[in-house]
Order: sequence, then C-alpha cells, then structure tokens
Amino acid sequence: MVDNYEKKNYFLEIYDEFFYFITWPKWIDLQITTLIVSFFSIFLSMFLYGVDGIFIFFIKKLFSL
Repeated sequence: MVDNYEKKNYFLEIYDEFFYFITWPKWIDLQITTLIVSFFSIFLSMFLYGVDGIFIFFIKKLFSL
C-alpha cells in the first residue's frame, strides 16, 4: 500500500519536472507553427471544396443522361 509520504513525493516530482525539466517552445516558434497550420488548413479546405464541386458536376452530368 502506498503511504502518504510516497504520494506527496510523487506529486512533488511531477511539479519539479513540469516547471524545471520541460523545454517549452519559444513564443515566435508557436506563432510560426500556428500560421503554418492555419495556412494549410485553409488551403486544404479550399482544395476539398473544389474537388467536391467537381464531383457534384460529374455526378449531375452522369445522372442527367
């Protein structure tokens, strides 16, 4: 069974690791990554919208025969 001291020690180790041993990214890196993800998300959504429009066009032509 885990005693109270071991629980306290466990959470103190988590705290120390979180604040002192994790290397967090710099603010500029976060901004650049956010811009890249936003750009590709918009690009992918426009591309899929275009592909969907092409499929709709061909399906309408196919069923109007």
